[in-house]
Amino acid sequence: MKRTIDDVDTLGIIGLSKNSGKTTTLNAILNLYQNLRIGITSIGLDGEDLDQVNFLPKPKILVKRGMVVATASGCLEASKVNFQVLEMTRMRTALGHIEVVEILSDGFMVIAGPTTNKELNQVIRLMKKRVDKIFIDGAFNRMTFANIELIDAIVLATGAAESPIMSRTINKTKMIVDFFNLNKSYRLEEIPEESLIIQTTFHKHTFDNKKIGTLKHAFTEINDKIDWMYIKGAITPRYIEYFTQKMMSNFTLICDDPTKLLISQNDFLNLKKLNIDISTIHPCPLLFVTINPFSPSGNHYDEKAFMDAMKKAVNIPVYNVMKMEEEHVKIKP
Repeated sequence: MKRTIDDVDTLGIIGLSKNSGKTTTLNAILNLYQNLRIGITSIGLDGEDLDQVNFLPKPKILVKRGMVVATASGCLEASKVNFQVLEMTRMRTALGHIEVVEILSDGFMVIAGPTTNKELNQVIRLMKKRVDKIFIDGAFNRMTFANIELIDAIVLATGAAESPIMSRTINKTKMIVDFFNLNKSYRLEEIPEESLIIQTTFHKHTFDNKKIGTLKHAFTEINDKIDWMYIKGAITPRYIEYFTQKMMSNFTLICDDPTKLLISQNDFLNLKKLNIDISTIHPCPLLFVTINPFSPSGNHYDEKAFMDAMKKAVNIPVYNVMKMEEEHVKIKP
């Protein structure tokens, strides 16, 4: 695992669902880099003392002396960790302003970073001046990062909390892995200013918004074959539904980066049926998947069966997050 992360300066850890083992994965990775100056932050409000859905204790992040952390002032006040403020920002959250601090003593801390993608990018830039590596804990239900150019690679945490049916979790995980395997767009090299672009055989049509109504109106005036289409930001099921209704097929759909594809497995399947190829302007490597066979609801998976099935489904390394915790993180909060 360590060898795959060694060359990565900024790593994002995203979860397929809540309680997927994301924080435990981060703790295990942090333990691999005790001799480097590490920066840690998160996107959004994640890692509360009690899970806000089922009120079970949540794992905190183990921070160590010398690390640099960007988190809300409220988290700092509630922690028992000693720290020194390096920079106070004007970024506000429900738990106070974001502060960049140096950790002076080991301990467990709740890290609630900036709540907007734009501010996350600002925090990354601030921290890069002070650390060797940055690890970002992605918040529940927010797989998207603002500008993946600032993130060198991604790790995906998945587990039994996603669904009581193991095959569904595996299929959804495989879909996310497929997103990160998308080809780089050769038609667009940088993210354009336009929100929607439709390139046909003879004309390029550009629009300053990507509303479905705009799309519908555009196709009343387009008569020639579509070569490719670009949609800025999140690509949601409503677009795929429209393509399916109109039986639009045989063109390339271009997205900003893999995390912007906020679609279901059924939507992904429909795109394949329509022969709509997907490419991305900013590819980002997905290094490996961590699995958590346990669920707070009690719908646990068989560890070996889950590992074996996941390894067959995806073409990247798979690690059992609970085994990682046992082997690498000996201290419990």
